Amino acid sequence: MEPHLTLTSRNMNDVDIVERKTIAQGWGTLERFHLRYKRYDGSWSDVINRDLYTIGEVAAVLPYDPNQDAVLLTEQFRPCGLRYGEVTWLIEMVAGLIEPGATPEETARRETHEEAGCVVTELAHISTYYSSPGGCGERMHLYAAKVDLANAGGHFGLAHEHEDIRAMVVPFADALAACDDGRIVDGKTLIALNWLARHKTDLA
Repeated sequence: MEPHLTLTSRNMNDVDIVERKTIAQGWGTLERFHLRYKRYDGSWSDVINRDLYTIGEVAAVLPYDPNQDAVLLTEQFRPCGLRYGEVTWLIEMVAGLIEPGATPEETARRETHEEAGCVVTELAHISTYYSSPGGCGERMHLYAAKVDLANAGGHFGLAHEHEDIRAMVVPFADALAACDDGRIVDGKTLIALNWLARHKTDLA
């Protein structure tokens, strides 16, 4: 057993990109990389092909009201389940793409207002991570926000972005239980709710 978790020191000199090309462009970008990388023994790997799909960077925020011990979650259609013959209206935290020139924090505050009608009074950074590192370039900036949910909830979304969003205020205990019983299957929301279970005092 190692005494503690450590990252191997790496930089871009440890990756040799032989060729990079865009093979599809739509809602996102699909790129194909021909590359090799430094192995742990110091040698170079063979040249391999990897496809990477990217829509950009995302800011996601979990609005929490400590006075009610409640969170705001959204429900909306997502296409992810169609690949498996499922219809997926998912329960999620608030999220949106970070526009050019905007910061993750600015985006978190903007999306909380657009998707939930709430004003953020305090923002806590949870994590910045890659959603699915094997083939997706999406980078997620995750936050929890202190808000007043007394009059929150309803239907939101921007018409020009074809959004139809149901925002609902629920007890935190029920939201956490939904992580275990299958009502919540969105990764970022699972992470944020379990973080909040350990850090609620940070937003008290």
